[in-house]
Amino acid sequence: MQNMPTKNEILAVRDLRNRKSRKLERKFTIEGVKGVSEALRSGWQVHGLYSTADAGVPDEWGSERVSTKDMERMSAMRTAPGVLAVMGIPDTALPDFSQSLEDVPPFTVALDGVSDPGNLGAIVRTADWFGIPGIWVSEDTVDPFNPKVVQATMGAIFRVAIWSVDLAGVLTELGQKGVQIRGLDLDGDALWSSGFESDDWGVAVVGSESHGLSPAVKEACSGCVHIPGTGLSESLNAAMAAGIVMAARDGLKRVNSV
Repeated sequence: MQNMPTKNEILAVRDLRNRKSRKLERKFTIEGVKGVSEALRSGWQVHGLYSTADAGVPDEWGSERVSTKDMERMSAMRTAPGVLAVMGIPDTALPDFSQSLEDVPPFTVALDGVSDPGNLGAIVRTADWFGIPGIWVSEDTVDPFNPKVVQATMGAIFRVAIWSVDLAGVLTELGQKGVQIRGLDLDGDALWSSGFESDDWGVAVVGSESHGLSPAVKEACSGCVHIPGTGLSESLNAAMAAGIVMAARDGLKRVNSV
């Protein structure tokens, strides 16, 4: 174990709770043995690693020992799990589709103004499960490196690229190149009767939990669809809707490959 961190170091880690500080420092935190283990395997830059005496982390991690009180000060979680890593935010290159669509995944998800950290984290985790290498997010979507988002991804944030873009502009360009873009909207066609079985169905766009798709993004879509249901709930939340579409597309891909 190394020396105890200074008061200023503890305050600097605590300050990464704030989006402005994360953006300025290009750093974020991840907590818990599983999340930190994923972080250390990712190859991303590690700026600091801290643990309490009872956290049960491997000695080879070389973490700095902190008191339970100091860990609680640094932690962004209600109950500090006892191990925390400060990671560098990578410079993720956007897919280049100026000349061709080779760098664009054949199917992915785009998020328009999704504000709930748990929803974004769950969508990233689901994308990882289905082997989707990256997702598009609008600039007003919750910060992907918000501590609650990071925790909800359960380590998937290190494997799924998150491209923060002018979403309406990107979708418009993709549409002009022939990519079929479907927005999830209650007034859209039923999912199963909307050409969903076609292999060129390239992007599913999920809107904000409160307002749905923004007018500019909706206009950029090739069409809109809804997920049929028989119950009385008004709608599905963003993570559930995105998950159903990803699962359905994955099932279709498997059927078509037989």
